[in-house]
Amino acid sequence: MSRWGIAGIGMIFAIGVWLVAAPFVTGQQPDSATWTTATRNDVIVGAALALLGFTGFFTVLAGHVADMYAKGPQPPAQR
Repeated sequence: MSRWGIAGIGMIFAIGVWLVAAPFVTGQQPDSATWTTATRNDVIVGAALALLGFTGFFTVLAGHVADMYAKGPQPPAQR
């Protein structure tokens, strides 16, 4: 996966985290009030995106580690 793909996965994670936090950070969800439908929607969609980004990152990481093990130890360079 390219650096752009990794950056895209990172952005998906960051957007998910922001969606979870946004109703509370911006003050659209008052303290000690019942969650509105919009807040519930933001938290559920944000959590799903954050989980998707988190899973995607570790899937790519596992693929890179598997590639490193598949190549095995490299012989030292000869002069």
